[in-house]
Amino acid sequence: MKLRETLNLPLSARTAATMYADEEYTAIRKETLGAKSAAATVEGDPIGAFTVRTELAMPTDKVPDIVRPFVGSSVTIREEQSWSAPEPDGSRTGTMTLEVVGTPAGMKASLRLAPTGELTSSVDIDGDLVAKIPLLGSKLEKAALPYVSKVLRAEEKSAKKYQDRASS
Repeated sequence: MKLRETLNLPLSARTAATMYADEEYTAIRKETLGAKSAAATVEGDPIGAFTVRTELAMPTDKVPDIVRPFVGSSVTIREEQSWSAPEPDGSRTGTMTLEVVGTPAGMKASLRLAPTGELTSSVDIDGDLVAKIPLLGSKLEKAALPYVSKVLRAEEKSAKKYQDRASS
């Protein structure tokens, strides 16, 4: 099922890239999402191309009822974001994969980070959410779409907290 989101960040594109590679941002995401745990590793440097791999243990109390039998009381989400080196204006392209560990569900997406102002940027996410379960896959995808969207949009709140902590 297609998923498209545009995230509006209160950070320049260059600062947003630095944020993605910062351990502090992983801690902020954990807090924002209410995750039980969060860990990230970074390959490369946000000055150039880099990849961030994050693992989040999330409670499932807010997932749609139709999804809950497949995930139990918590779920581990593995996310990988690979970003290109920046263009002169700070914009980048990238890819994202999400794996819901222990389930046949996940997402693959293309990413575009672009400046929208001197101190603001946006991330366009264009992806496919897939639940490979015979007969139920499309129903699960449809039920999970708003939840996945909400998790992605939480990045806006996390970016704001990151900005607030960096400026204090």
